[in-house]
Amino acid sequence: MSGPVKIVQLGASLAQQGGGSLFVFTALISINLAVLNALPLPLLDGGQFVLLLIEGLRGRPLPERFQMAFMQSGFVFLVGLSVVLIVKDTSQLPAVQQLLSR
Repeated sequence: MSGPVKIVQLGASLAQQGGGSLFVFTALISINLAVLNALPLPLLDGGQFVLLLIEGLRGRPLPERFQMAFMQSGFVFLVGLSVVLIVKDTSQLPAVQQLLSR
């Protein structure tokens, strides 16, 4: 699992190799985003689908307080995951490693 820093680094290296590999890389990112968006995590489309499915099975809407807690937990999870991945990827950059080794 990589964050945006690693994705940009891979994209830059593939762009130097030629347009064909960059096209495949772009297609893989698009497919990856579609799959991740379909996961049943709060704030993503999959999470919205789960809420709608539960409402359909119950026959009435879920309490607004539950929906808000569901969305807030998803927000905290996704922001936390983003921060962890950005720090992990940034710490592996050669320039940062050189600064840390001093």
